Amino acid sequence: MIFFYVILLLVGLILTKSSLFWVYLWQTKEYRLDRFWAEYGYPKKLGRFWLFSGGRKFHQPVQTIKSVLIHFISLVVVALGMFVLLKIFLGGALSNSWLLIISLIILYLLMPLIVSFNVLIFYIPTVIIKHIIYRLAAKKMRKIGSKERYNLIVIGITGSYGKSSAKEFLAQILEKKFNVIKTPENVNSEIGVAKFVLKNVNPSISSGHNEQRVFIVEMGAYKRGEIKRICDIVKPKIGIITGIGEQHLALFGSIENIKKAKFELIESLPVDGLAVFCGENKYCLELAEKHEKKKVVCGVSDANKYVSYTNLPKHYLSNIVAAAEVAKYLGMSDEEIKEAIKNIKLTERMTKTFTGRNGALVIDDTYSANPDGVLAALDYLARQKQKTKIIVMPCLIELGGAAEEVHHRIGKRIGEVCDLAIITTSDYFSIIKEEAGFVVSSSSRARSRDSSNQDKSVLVGSPSKAIEFLKDKLNPDTAVLLEGRLAQEIVDFMK
Repeated sequence: MIFFYVILLLVGLILTKSSLFWVYLWQTKEYRLDRFWAEYGYPKKLGRFWLFSGGRKFHQPVQTIKSVLIHFISLVVVALGMFVLLKIFLGGALSNSWLLIISLIILYLLMPLIVSFNVLIFYIPTVIIKHIIYRLAAKKMRKIGSKERYNLIVIGITGSYGKSSAKEFLAQILEKKFNVIKTPENVNSEIGVAKFVLKNVNPSISSGHNEQRVFIVEMGAYKRGEIKRICDIVKPKIGIITGIGEQHLALFGSIENIKKAKFELIESLPVDGLAVFCGENKYCLELAEKHEKKKVVCGVSDANKYVSYTNLPKHYLSNIVAAAEVAKYLGMSDEEIKEAIKNIKLTERMTKTFTGRNGALVIDDTYSANPDGVLAALDYLARQKQKTKIIVMPCLIELGGAAEEVHHRIGKRIGEVCDLAIITTSDYFSIIKEEAGFVVSSSSRARSRDSSNQDKSVLVGSPSKAIEFLKDKLNPDTAVLLEGRLAQEIVDFMK
């Protein structure tokens, strides 16, 4: 009998772990079916998760009221299921015992559906609560905007990549002259911005203080209409589009939809507003041509006007120039802007370069990954003086129909720059391996397959395997690019 209860306890722990794993997956995708399906809707990946629920690793969602309730209700449903099964099959017969085991396995396999059903149950009340918060935030911003004495200018920043760095650069430049408020890290959705407005954007400044205030808002989206909703809340006067690419193409459906979504920021600007576009991005140039009001198109080619150093990834320079143009529009002099740029500091989430294990140069670009960002980081890696160059990265996600073409491009550039590519996910590994297996003639620039080059790309199934590959390759003559969301064990090992 004791053995039976031990088995029952183990089954309960396995089911609890499975529930936590599926709540964790839904939470990482903001409980959105479109995002969840875009990443996990592939039969192979979904099947693996369904059967093994995260494997040996324990995944715990961030504790919020919503995640706790979904997990609790899921466990209640499972407990009721186990109780019913015990009532039915606990008769002592061997056949009944086997039926009980089979039924518990079925209950385990049903856990993803149970958790997903509970997520859907919370959908309607979540939407209602969100719209109440949107209205309250918009009302507060209207009150602030209607009073000239509140002195608040709102700047919106959007793009497929580079939003966070552009926001940080702009804030560091403007705070030399203005009172700056900005949305914090990872806050760029409608609900995130609305909550921030309600909690942190106050309708008045210190008594007798006439300093101009600036509110910088990072704006993200996964479908059309979401940036417009943020703009309806905060009413931006200045808009920056940092760049447009294939990131989240699986959710938008087409590049054209991505362009239209980002352009919602520009369409929301007032007649006397300013639109700033990245001059290196062809889609931004197309949108700039479409915009008939006041605009600035700028990029790396304009960096010499403001920046005295160039040892930064290309997209950072572009964002610094965009921030400088906004500062100029707001009345800062060229000298003030240049001085502010000299003192710019890269934040924790930006690409960092440091001397790591065994003296190897480490480029940490693990905050996020997108096609243009990966290629820019590879360009940055190529500029380093070290002889041996290595990249560690997962395959990119949410790229829809462009995924294969994007990974062909990345693989090709890896073949040109790197001596070794350690890929941590299998989705498009074969494409990267194939493209990286070519070599480029320095004279004719023609590409040809080199049989000795075929093992430069390796697929690892765990952080420990990646570390094994890296161990004996790290020395002062090695540069390692850590790209995209990697396991923290790998990042810690490189320090």
